[in-house]
Amino acid sequence: MALITAQELLDENHIDSNDDEIATMNRLISDASALIRGSISDSVTDEQIMDNLPDQYNRAVSALATRLYFSRDLSEGYGIGIQIMINQIRARMWEVLNGKT
Repeated sequence: MALITAQELLDENHIDSNDDEIATMNRLISDASALIRGSISDSVTDEQIMDNLPDQYNRAVSALATRLYFSRDLSEGYGIGIQIMINQIRARMWEVLNGKT
């Protein structure tokens, strides 16, 4: 499984696709994955997370990128659902990164 694409996320959110929207969504996906990885570990990679939690990571990236699309400054925060997803990913990746699995 691969990280969600800009086109998939545009389709999921019923946003008309054009070059500008694809470029914007690509940046937001990149930003979202960086924010999530930074919440887990300074050294974790997308590949490590995708190897262990592909569905959960894609859903978290999708949710956060969507949140960023509609509120670029995250003035209302991540939202409790995204925080729950990040906490679940963090807990599982802590086990993986520390050889507890």
